[in-house]
Amino acid sequence: MSKKILDEVKFIALLMGVIFGLSALLSVITAQEYITSDNFHSKTAKGITVVEFYASWNGANAVDYLEELKSCNVYRVDIVKHSGIQKENKVTSIPTIIIYSNGVEEIRFNPNIMMHLDATRKEVQSAIDEIVFNKFQ
Repeated sequence: MSKKILDEVKFIALLMGVIFGLSALLSVITAQEYITSDNFHSKTAKGITVVEFYASWNGANAVDYLEELKSCNVYRVDIVKHSGIQKENKVTSIPTIIIYSNGVEEIRFNPNIMMHLDATRKEVQSAIDEIVFNKFQ
């Protein structure tokens, strides 16, 4: 094998390693934890927890800023797989965001008629900040 071909093969192998490494890193960074029927109560029992109720068939309307929220735990519930949680929390449309404090619902953000959540990241974060602030009063 000529040196030029060998160098090209090494470069391609290095490039593929970088691409696969970056894709693995990106999947970790953007990983979203999901709640199931088995762990819903334990995940929402302590602290401030933000839960997005969504349906896998409505992915286009999923909330895209959840990972940016501060001072809280963030989870998703797929109501297609876990309809019991949906019923228990009286979620009638999706996507819906519910903020819990120590297992108690504090505030709910419901979607509009087009199944799109109008609440901005700033509005949801403000609600979280208010809950945190009120704990110290």
